[in-house]
Amino acid sequence: MPAKRTVSRTHSIVRFPRVDGMPDPRYDVVIMGGGLAGLTLALQLKKARPATSIMVAEKRSGPAPSAAFKVGESTVEQSSYYFTDVIGMRDHMETAQHLKSGLRYFWPAQDNRDIVARLEWGPCEFGPDQFQLDRGLFENELMRRNVLAGVHAFDGCRVQEIALGEQEHQVTVSREDELGAADQATVACRWLIDATGRAFTLKRKLGLEKDCPHKINSSWLRLAGGLDIDQLSDDPAWHARMEQPRVRVSSTNHLLGQGYWVWLISLASGPISIGIVADPRFHPFEQISTLDAALEWLSVHEPQLFSVLDVRRDDIEDFLKVEHFSYSSERVYSPERWCLTGEAGVFSDPFYSPGSDFIAASNTFITDFLTRDLDGEQIAERLEGHNVQYLLLYDAFLKLYLDQYQLFGNPRVMVSKLAWEHALYWGVGALRFLNDKFTDMQFTQDVAPALQTALQLNQQIEPLFIRWHELSTAEEGPASYISTTKVPGVGDLQRQLKHRVEDEEALKQMMRANAELLRAFAVLIFHEASKSLPEAQRPPEDARIRPEAMTLDPARWEQDGLFGDDGLTVAEARTRIPGLAEVLSLEQVYA
Repeated sequence: MPAKRTVSRTHSIVRFPRVDGMPDPRYDVVIMGGGLAGLTLALQLKKARPATSIMVAEKRSGPAPSAAFKVGESTVEQSSYYFTDVIGMRDHMETAQHLKSGLRYFWPAQDNRDIVARLEWGPCEFGPDQFQLDRGLFENELMRRNVLAGVHAFDGCRVQEIALGEQEHQVTVSREDELGAADQATVACRWLIDATGRAFTLKRKLGLEKDCPHKINSSWLRLAGGLDIDQLSDDPAWHARMEQPRVRVSSTNHLLGQGYWVWLISLASGPISIGIVADPRFHPFEQISTLDAALEWLSVHEPQLFSVLDVRRDDIEDFLKVEHFSYSSERVYSPERWCLTGEAGVFSDPFYSPGSDFIAASNTFITDFLTRDLDGEQIAERLEGHNVQYLLLYDAFLKLYLDQYQLFGNPRVMVSKLAWEHALYWGVGALRFLNDKFTDMQFTQDVAPALQTALQLNQQIEPLFIRWHELSTAEEGPASYISTTKVPGVGDLQRQLKHRVEDEEALKQMMRANAELLRAFAVLIFHEASKSLPEAQRPPEDARIRPEAMTLDPARWEQDGLFGDDGLTVAEARTRIPGLAEVLSLEQVYA
């Protein structure tokens, strides 16, 4: 039996327990890294299989500070469901974290000195559960709950050496006590999990690094006292767009321009996180890599935001940067009983706030095959399937960003892009996850045609967005507003997520129907994009368009099979999603 652990240290700001002593000689699972990915995985494993013995080794001593300086503050539907219901943190999320209304975007207008002049996309009210995470508060509470659940979660514990073995692995750790004296122990485990983030402990040891062609940079700061975006204007009509109070400030706000976006994320503990994410082809890294340079960059590209920061420089608490933040891995789960999760594995881009979604997906895959293995089940096929699925998910997300920053300042293309990618996320991926079918292999096989349709459509449409932008003339969007929840088709797919679908056959039919809806959606986007072609080259209005073969190169249409009886006419697509074409053309906005 493991030795009884005691809790000896608490703090007035957060309840943070310290597990005394050194680890036991052996555990079922050792998790290297006690941040967001590692601590949520430990809780999920304990919930799924309480008998599992788990050690977490976190190098930081003591609690993380409030508003811990980490990216990943923003959650969306999938990660919010994971945190609230899968690992059981709903009470904490609802009482200690910042309720979020959704994702919000502002396109450039004039010199970006008046936010009212910018075309705005975002919710007008609060929707399904979403939160802005204060990572310090959250991770400290996760640590507390791990200890209460019987996880041996050690702070001040550094991994010194790893030896992977056929029957079990050996991990040597060192740990300081409260007086600074260090001790060392070697621990055996059946499963070894790397959740050390960008330290890449196992990835580097095993030579799994895989380069990523998406070369984007970022820098960010926290501003004490926060910033209410509604205070950027006193225009009553602009304020009246929102149907509930504090909807804008509770959004993950994006200020968009060619080659960049700027995030504004309010945190529960008071500060606001402000970050610049930029393609170096348009905005070289040195322009944002220091605080002074970043402020100067904002003065040029986002002068209204800069004017707020300029008079509050003393409120800037800290500054961090990362160059070429995207990366991949040759593998994330191994039959040799090791796994990479969170940022220790892969990372695509913070646009759309997918980081915590990937933690939720990875940890759910790991929990599925790891607990089965501990119960004596043969898991080789399941593990390989999950490894392939996770890396395919990463590749699919990467297509949303790769070479796409150039069109971020183009509202005519970006409105279609946002509408499409929100529909794809809500109608396929999130729907499956929120109904606990993510690791159900039979269900996945049954809906595979729908999943494949969505994947094929996205493979066609992402290059189309780039070509559409190249063919476009520079123009600003109208000084108006598009409500996410009122975009035909898009808002309906989000509303599907509010209630669990108990009937499995009904859920399968819903996913098939959503895939067909996406086909009509793609035809309407193609119709709008084809307006960028010379009139003589545009397809006939009554042509039946096969969206799986869409391209803006008329010379390829016949050989690629763009026209066919199994396609849809524009009129048919309009009938299936009434009103969407008007939104995509920016003819119908919600002022």
